[in-house]
Amino acid sequence: MTDTDAGATDTARVRVHYGMAGSVPLQLYEFVFEPAGCYVLDCGAFTPLFGLTTGRHTRRAAALDTVYDEQGLDGLLAVADTTTWLAWETVARVALHDGGRFTRPKLTVETRGEAPSRSVRLHGVDTASLADSLRAVVGDSVRFDHVESTGLF
Repeated sequence: MTDTDAGATDTARVRVHYGMAGSVPLQLYEFVFEPAGCYVLDCGAFTPLFGLTTGRHTRRAAALDTVYDEQGLDGLLAVADTTTWLAWETVARVALHDGGRFTRPKLTVETRGEAPSRSVRLHGVDTASLADSLRAVVGDSVRFDHVESTGLF
């Protein structure tokens, strides 16, 4: 899921919602892209037995939506387990993969230097409109690649 906001200063903001990464436990991530950089928010860990099978990850994602709707970015930053700010100077590339018949779309933020790169599988996202929104916010600040689906994977 994504949200695109235009604030009072006419700066664009794109929120990429409900990204999952890892194996055991899975991590829930949110990304907020702005003209100056990107926030990476780690919003919780979920184990297969006590998290995924009971739907805790879906409920947590819905709760984050409510926080964002009611309190905006400040609310999200307050409830995230950890928050990382990546100025565009520290980002080498942003890539959006459409996924395939058996895979979900994937968002990757590749970094330069010490900051860790992030790659997450996305749930419930229209990759064509997300690619347009990300391209508009990222602009010429960093390389952006939209990798369209080419088959099963």
